Amino acid sequence: LCFRSVNNFLMTGPKAYLTYSSSVAAGAHSGMEECKFQFGWERWNCPESALQLSTHNRLRSATRETSFVHAISSAGVMYTLTRNCSMGDFESCGCDDSRNGRVGGRGWVWGGCSDNVEFGERISKLFVDALETGHDTRALINLHNNEVGRLVISHVLNETSERDDGLMLRWASCSIQTCWLQLAEFREIGNYLKIKYDQAHKLEMDKRRMRAGNSADSRGATAEAFHHVHATELVFLEDSPDYCTRNASLGHHGTEGRECLQTGKNLSQWEKRSCRRLCTECGLRVE
Repeated sequence: LCFRSVNNFLMTGPKAYLTYSSSVAAGAHSGMEECKFQFGWERWNCPESALQLSTHNRLRSATRETSFVHAISSAGVMYTLTRNCSMGDFESCGCDDSRNGRVGGRGWVWGGCSDNVEFGERISKLFVDALETGHDTRALINLHNNEVGRLVISHVLNETSERDDGLMLRWASCSIQTCWLQLAEFREIGNYLKIKYDQAHKLEMDKRRMRAGNSADSRGATAEAFHHVHATELVFLEDSPDYCTRNASLGHHGTEGRECLQTGKNLSQWEKRSCRRLCTECGLRVE
């Protein structure tokens, strides 16, 4: 998420929302840090150019990678706003107590201080989606992937309980007294979105209708392409380039000079294969 773009919006956006600007910036940063973690051993490793939300030298791409960038950035902003709201950092926002007093089943009741996810979603949508000023298919794809990031926050939400001994437990142990909603760790959000990235759906557009120049035909082709897309499914439009080699015009640095893992304790199969993926399969040798 390009901070310069965020700041530009903050300067022109509703003054009432300027109080949230530091949380928006922090959330975008945490999203990109998570992106770097998730892609640390892959050919595309979420470089600094990814912070520009799929734009580089005014070129707009809609690859599988940029779909993840939009989703994780959007999720990071919503997550941080929600957490800061519940911590009392904003005068206009606090815990969500709308369920308090209701019986939840198995003898427990809603209570405590639930994270105010609705607030985080509303404010993050105002900020992040406002950065997408286009009206073409790429803009719709970006807005869709932004929404996926926000939906995942709610999907991975943890229900937490408090027992007499004061221990914080997950939903499975929420059978004694009071339960409330609490955000999952952001790493869980990143892990979930990484799975969504692996399962991302490529939109097959009717290029003949897109090239016709008729706006109605173009909108119709886009609507048809989105017809079978699930709300929580990441989508992309273009195949990814060859990330093995450097491409300055696209902002890709290639894999030469990258580190990889050959040995170590408790390495996953993905980590063990990093030298093959980053070096030998890209025509390089490991030093």
